[in-house]
Amino acid sequence: MKKLLIVAVVMLLTAASLFALGQEEKDVIKIGATICSEGAYAIVGLPYGAFYRVFVDYINEAPEYREILQGKTLKYIVYDDKGDGAAGKSLLERLIYDDRVDAFVGILGTWNVIAAKELLENSGIPAVYFGTGTSAQVYEPAVGRQRYMMGVQPNYNTEGRLMYLRAATAFGNVRSIGVVHSTGDDGISFKEGIETQAARDTRANKPQVIYQSISSSDAAAITAQIAAVQNCDVIIAAGNQTYFKAIYSAAYANSFSRPKPIITTYTNAMPAIVPPEALNANAADIYSASWVVLNEADPNSPEARRRARDAEEYFKVVDWAISRGKFAASQREAYYYNAYSTSSYIALKMFMTGLERLQRAGRPFTAENFLEVMERERCPVALSGGVDYAGGKRIGLDSMSFVKYRRPSGNVPAYFEEIEPMASIDELIQRLSQ
Repeated sequence: MKKLLIVAVVMLLTAASLFALGQEEKDVIKIGATICSEGAYAIVGLPYGAFYRVFVDYINEAPEYREILQGKTLKYIVYDDKGDGAAGKSLLERLIYDDRVDAFVGILGTWNVIAAKELLENSGIPAVYFGTGTSAQVYEPAVGRQRYMMGVQPNYNTEGRLMYLRAATAFGNVRSIGVVHSTGDDGISFKEGIETQAARDTRANKPQVIYQSISSSDAAAITAQIAAVQNCDVIIAAGNQTYFKAIYSAAYANSFSRPKPIITTYTNAMPAIVPPEALNANAADIYSASWVVLNEADPNSPEARRRARDAEEYFKVVDWAISRGKFAASQREAYYYNAYSTSSYIALKMFMTGLERLQRAGRPFTAENFLEVMERERCPVALSGGVDYAGGKRIGLDSMSFVKYRRPSGNVPAYFEEIEPMASIDELIQRLSQ
């Protein structure tokens, strides 16, 4: 009899536990991501992931998000892939099959999107924002379950087109452009975009483009290869963080290419990424792009006012995190103007756009409902422009501003300053004929 009583009690406890778990799952929207905090790209992943976690905590607590959440709580499940695609794919499988996430938000890294492309496409789980510009996330148009892939950032191919147009329009009489590109997905995609735009430039006096591939991120190993572009008027460093550092340092070591202006991707527009040689007075000026706007040229437009509200909230979240001991007070300025923490802010805001639309429509969160409201109308991108997912469009943004690296001076730290406002590909093409 005692044994039967024990079994009965265990069964009741198990049933109660399952009921509690069911209630917990019912009241939670689980979002997942792979965000590296170790490895070569930890310089990106650490601020990106730190703000990601803080902002989810803020959303769950802030009264302005209470109605949008419809009584639910966001729960993040984030794994460290250490910058390795194979590990990232395995962790994404874990998020799908073990953790059963409701959505992917802010998956970080080209390595993950490439390795897990088919897995993500077939999962039927909304994937909002990828912390990468790889063209693997782009569809023209997306069909079937590809529609759940909702990228935001400008992709490398599109940015390659913008790099060519900036090189051809921003420096006067440019006769030749040197393109030093990595042989990875990023570099190849940049090159393809540059080739596309160069082919569409029908001017008789258009600049010659000279391409040089590199497969090493060691500056000494590629210094000799830089000679191929040393006589060009402008050099494009078409590669992510580690390649950009090598290209810039190698160009500095080459006395002919040292003073030439260098354009690189927006993912490198951060003072912490800039090599030490750039601090020297005779070093090449560094130009890049930005699709995140914190300081408006025209603060009175409706879009500028929207972005100003976003910036106000972003700074508020940083201050809130400091007040709660989640960030150190000494980190305030570092987070205020960090390109990677603002990226995770944008990712989560895009997801909240979908939840807000569901709340206004009085509809529960499901993958199908979320997709429908995201494709219904253009989605504003926090601190930026907008993305249109209607009809399977999945090409991200095609407008970026032009920024220049300013060396530190006195008490003013190094920063990237906007020198030309946000412009689209079509607007820059019009400048070619002026």
